Amino acid sequence: MYDNFFKAIIVLSIFSSGVLGIGVEGHAQSQEIDSLKGLLSNVRGKPRFEVLYELARLNSTRDYDVALSYAAQANEVALSIGDSLAIVESSRAMGQMLLKLNNLEAAIQVFKPVLGVARRNQFKDQLKFLLNGIGLAYMYQASYDNALKYHFESLVIREGNQSEMSISYSNIGLVYYKLRDFEQALQYFLRALESKREANDFYDIEDCLINIGSCYNALSENQKSLEYLNEALTYCQDNCDAERLGAIYYTLGSANLGLGNLEEARQHYESAYKIARQNANKRWEAENLFGLYEVSLREGNPNQAIQSLKQAEVILDSIEYTELRISVFDAFANFYADRKDFQQASVYQDKYINLKDSVYSEQLISNLAKIKTNFEERQNIAIIASKNEALVRQQRFNIAIVIIAVLAGLLVFVLYRSNLVKKRVNQALSDAKVTIEDQNRQLTSLNRNLERMVDARTIELQVANEALKRVNDELDNFIYKTSHDIRGPLASLKGMCNVAIMDVKDPLALDYFNKLDATAEKLNTILTRLLIINQINNSSASHELIDFREIVDDVIVLERKRGLPPRLTIKKEIEDNIIFYSDKELIRIILENLIDNAIKFYNDSDRADPFVKIKVERDGNLLKVRVIDNGIGISQVNPDKIFQMFSRASERSGTGGIGLYLTKTATEKIGGQIDLKTTPEGYTEFFVKFSLSTSRMRAEVAV
Repeated sequence: MYDNFFKAIIVLSIFSSGVLGIGVEGHAQSQEIDSLKGLLSNVRGKPRFEVLYELARLNSTRDYDVALSYAAQANEVALSIGDSLAIVESSRAMGQMLLKLNNLEAAIQVFKPVLGVARRNQFKDQLKFLLNGIGLAYMYQASYDNALKYHFESLVIREGNQSEMSISYSNIGLVYYKLRDFEQALQYFLRALESKREANDFYDIEDCLINIGSCYNALSENQKSLEYLNEALTYCQDNCDAERLGAIYYTLGSANLGLGNLEEARQHYESAYKIARQNANKRWEAENLFGLYEVSLREGNPNQAIQSLKQAEVILDSIEYTELRISVFDAFANFYADRKDFQQASVYQDKYINLKDSVYSEQLISNLAKIKTNFEERQNIAIIASKNEALVRQQRFNIAIVIIAVLAGLLVFVLYRSNLVKKRVNQALSDAKVTIEDQNRQLTSLNRNLERMVDARTIELQVANEALKRVNDELDNFIYKTSHDIRGPLASLKGMCNVAIMDVKDPLALDYFNKLDATAEKLNTILTRLLIINQINNSSASHELIDFREIVDDVIVLERKRGLPPRLTIKKEIEDNIIFYSDKELIRIILENLIDNAIKFYNDSDRADPFVKIKVERDGNLLKVRVIDNGIGISQVNPDKIFQMFSRASERSGTGGIGLYLTKTATEKIGGQIDLKTTPEGYTEFFVKFSLSTSRMRAEVAV
């Protein structure tokens, strides 16, 4: 009853808001999101999946990253409960968000595994959406043969439904458009528009009109393009979303550019670019910048033109959009060649040729021809089959009459023969029954023996596990108690050393007492770090926003108090606006030990200026903490050994080889990875990597 109550709330929410990607606007939507968040702490299993999936849907038009996070959490729940449909739905939602974030390869890796699940379970509705998604991802990657294969498969599934077939026609047209086969693309776009009108379906009809306008632009029939684009604006009016309106403005810009209306072209491109910037759509930003480049070039303003082209290149470096990258490289090559800068022209000409050859290979052309031939062959077979269907039915009827007559004659013979066979079969069954009963007795005996062996091995395993747990608990307790018990006598020893140092006047004795005091201090440090290791192993990590700059400054102040080597400089490069949640104390332990280690093993040669560099930066979805020094270095023969307890890299180590083991333990406790390498300059670099997405998800779970 409890689960059904929450399920009813979620279903009402879904029906009131529509399908994934179409949300309620403004304040009402925010209230719905807050209401669903309040349910999360009270639901488990399938109801929790439905709440998370609905939160992903509501955020899909507001914040792609947040929507992706909720979809990923929904997918984890779906996997835990083993619900195939829920797994497919949440994976599709993740793939769609990755597609909107221009993370094409990640989208493909999400879509691919669940395609098989959807096929095996005959989730037809989900399958056609998955095929569309993976087809679009491959298209933007310029893997056109794969894109065409999936879109044709989607078309086959949608056959018989004109509204849905129009979607596949549009997607197939887009692939041919990217292949610059504009005539073929136009035919598919016109089919898509015709299918929509036949089905009296005007939803998203603007997209069909925009695609047709783009084809006419490519075919230099710009006036005809304007007719379709003006019709798209008529349908759009005040109900257009920003992304679609931006597409109309971009295509209008291309049409006016083709007609030589440069001022109008610039206005449309700039309007589309503004919309793309507001929606953080990098692909459309680059497209419009390329359009503005062409306008500026025709206006005779080469400086403004090359500025737009360079901006487009910077954006394309951050997204996977091969087709436009080819056009940009070609434009650069032509621009520099016209200005006699043949060195730059050659660089971009090589980039253009290499990228184009990697896309438009002989294998691609062969695959495209094969895919199209297979689809057309299927259509021809279907047409022939429909024409011959009536004839086949008549032939089958005549054959059926003949067969019935023959069967009537054979029936008597079969009955006679079956009686004889029945007697033989009964005898064989009797013999088989005796054999089976004997085998069953043997199998039962074997099963009993096997069960006894399994029970015995299970008991042995349980005993071994319990013994191992006791040993681990005793070891932790031993380390904790021993460290505490030793620290008392150790403190007394240091006190006596200090008293002796004040009272004793003999230089040799003073030297012994100083060495004894230093040794006691080292032992105290080792015990302290053993206690910290024990605490790390037996405590739970917290999740709070980390200020790396503050922690690094504190550690540097501490090292200055301890005393820095002469001429040593400490540099820090900490990237601004890093959002990372983790355990502050464990992060401090990691940084303190790595920085202390770099200072301890500094280069004491007079020919080198010793330094320690601390860098904290983002690298894609990773956060990297790097500590680099030009010290005495560490042998690379067995680098993992230095992270083991009591392993010493040098005689300078004053903590018995516990510092790096402590660092590795703290790093793994909060989900990071630590390693070291030698840089090309010969410096030693320790680096720690953390996942930024995992940090955000843990912080949301903690909240």
